[in-house]
Amino acid sequence: MKHFLVLFSMHQTSMGMCRLLAAVARTLVMANVLATTTLIAIFIFGGIVISKDDLKQWLQWGYWTSPFAYAQNAISLNEFLDERWATEFHYENANTIGEAILKIRGFLTESHWYWICVSVLFGFALVFNILSIFALEFLNSPHKREVHTNATDTMMECATKKNGSHDASIPQGVLPFQPLSFAFDAINYSVDMPKEMMKYGVTEKKLHLLQDVSGAFRPGVLTALMGITGAGKTTLLDVLAGRKTGGYIEGTIKVAGYPKKQETFSRISGYCEQSDIHSPNLTVYESLQFSARLRLPSEVTSHQRDMFIHEVMHLVELTRLKNAMVGLPGATGLSAEQRKRLTMAVELVASPSIIFMDEPTTGLDARSAAIVMRAVRKTVDTGRTIVCTIHQPSIEIFESFDELLLMKRGGRIIYSGSLGPHSCNMIDYFEAIPCVPRIKEGQNPAAWMLNVSSNTTEYEIGLDYAEIYRRSSLYKENMILVDELGKPTPGIEDLHFPPIYWQNFRAQCMACLWKQRCAYWKNPEHNVARFLNTFVQSTMFGVVFWQTGSTIKQQQDIFNILGLIYGTSLFLGFNNCTMLQPVVAVERVVLYREKAAGTYSTLAYAIAQVAIELPYMLVQVFMFAAIIYPMIGFQMTVGKFFEFILYMVLSYMYYTLFGMMTVALTPNVEIASGLVYLIFLFWNVFSGFVVGRLLIPVWWRWAYWANPSAWTVYALMFSQLGDRTELILVPGLPYQTVREFLESYLGLEDVYMNLVTYLHVAIIALFTIVFFISLKYLNFQRR
Repeated sequence: MKHFLVLFSMHQTSMGMCRLLAAVARTLVMANVLATTTLIAIFIFGGIVISKDDLKQWLQWGYWTSPFAYAQNAISLNEFLDERWATEFHYENANTIGEAILKIRGFLTESHWYWICVSVLFGFALVFNILSIFALEFLNSPHKREVHTNATDTMMECATKKNGSHDASIPQGVLPFQPLSFAFDAINYSVDMPKEMMKYGVTEKKLHLLQDVSGAFRPGVLTALMGITGAGKTTLLDVLAGRKTGGYIEGTIKVAGYPKKQETFSRISGYCEQSDIHSPNLTVYESLQFSARLRLPSEVTSHQRDMFIHEVMHLVELTRLKNAMVGLPGATGLSAEQRKRLTMAVELVASPSIIFMDEPTTGLDARSAAIVMRAVRKTVDTGRTIVCTIHQPSIEIFESFDELLLMKRGGRIIYSGSLGPHSCNMIDYFEAIPCVPRIKEGQNPAAWMLNVSSNTTEYEIGLDYAEIYRRSSLYKENMILVDELGKPTPGIEDLHFPPIYWQNFRAQCMACLWKQRCAYWKNPEHNVARFLNTFVQSTMFGVVFWQTGSTIKQQQDIFNILGLIYGTSLFLGFNNCTMLQPVVAVERVVLYREKAAGTYSTLAYAIAQVAIELPYMLVQVFMFAAIIYPMIGFQMTVGKFFEFILYMVLSYMYYTLFGMMTVALTPNVEIASGLVYLIFLFWNVFSGFVVGRLLIPVWWRWAYWANPSAWTVYALMFSQLGDRTELILVPGLPYQTVREFLESYLGLEDVYMNLVTYLHVAIIALFTIVFFISLKYLNFQRR
């Protein structure tokens, strides 16, 4: 019961501390940095890595301010003052084995300290929770305001509206494209019947989401794809664009009269997703440069590419935001409508002939939606084929479309044709149907249309709009158009492109590496924090363990060095791992979009992601080694210093790759963090510090040899102390040399050093391969 009370009080203290750190840090990256640094400080001064008696006198305050010290003392007192440890044994002022163990390790030895320690832990929990309340109350959001256009931009927008949007469109310009038609006939899409529906008696094996959908999109025509919620608008868009990752698709799709080939179609099409996914640490211009660099033909010169990018920025009105940071949605950087226009621009710099847009105005106010639709309209006027799904548009936005494809729930078409001036063609069609309520004067045609085509209205008037459409002359005209556009135009050949990607593999790697370099350089939260963290932690370890390695006289001195190496090799690498996870998670979502667009191969991305970390890791290791090595007092020889750096580099590498790999293996950063902590606990227990290799039960020895952290502790300990021959005092045993103690008690022998080195290299290669395979074959963004 007393043991449980200690664990409970420490748990409350930990929760309060983490809550406080999160409230103070206010971002995920900074919270990870602050939490790990605080954990290391608490752990160092907790009395287990280095004994309290070996702390310098002026550092004793750290011991008494560490919650871990109180928990460790309470647990130890509860255990070693028990009758099981009451065998008589005299060591200094101790009279039992239990008291001797407490004395040797520098713990408290009087029983009343147990209740004092537990009370202090509950006091820590109370203080941490009170401070977190004040932090939440008085600390503001760390994010900067969104980027907005200035007054001059607003005046230009008003002038553009007044003069008309059609005058603002630009010609095909530097990189001409081929206007292409797009026809589809009898499209059916279904998925396996959800088990939840089968529980309620549904006997069908498949759920049909699209049924016999046919239509055509033409160059220079802006088509709206609409319908009530659940009608299948986005599903149809994904099927036509080839973005579906599952399900069963039937029907024919033709581009310029030829059957659609997805590997070719991705070269001449663009897809603007609703979520506006971009790398947050790039500028607008850099985002467009990266897309154009990989999605334009290799024969396009850099000068032509830059001219085309400027044309596109002018087209979608992003020129004034050229050097603005993209930022995170709703937090930093671009506003919502600016991100929408950037999404369009990223696709336009690929010079596509056909563009699909998924609800480009969703979440925008009337002014922002008008700006986005003006950019869409100007893009259509260049001769491109554009189709947009749209939900409840205003009158102005709805009437900016040329044609409408309207769907009902169940994935069936109920109208496909031109809107006409002021939507007159669409209104006349529905008003001609008996019992359909007429539109009121001044009513939004889009709202009226969605209302009269709803399931409720359809049920009330007792009609099936899909059947009415199939019997109408409009349906026959559309099928004639589908047949016409489904035949190749004389003199126009089928599209042919180089296999898979525009750029070769080397160019893909260089472009991805350039992007990562730009993104890392503009991410001070990540990189400045990691260097500052390395400096602080190395200084902290150096001060606490000052000259510990210069003089070894007793067993506890070796344990202190073991604690130092254990702390530096595990916690600094783990800190890098947790800091990197949110960064990799954000970029992985961007990878899904860019991979679907055929921008680059997954291997090129993985190589760039790993390569960009190397220089930062090397700087960290050299900074760490330059500070801590002389402060600890290890022997200053070239060989030993090189070995110290070598194994620290290998340690940083596998921890960094471990963080990347867990993100690639899991659907989100929260699960990845949980997996890292779970495995880290396993590594921690079997690292050779908590329990020495020879003291681990035989049936658990495999866990030691399967533990990368154990390899690093082994290599660093033996490389620094393996040749030391000083005699040391071991309580209850005769004097031994340092090397003999390493071999007999810790199980560190020269015979395994080469194996340990090879294992480091092998685990780095394994984590890299798993990272690549996971990125390539695991897609958690299901469509």
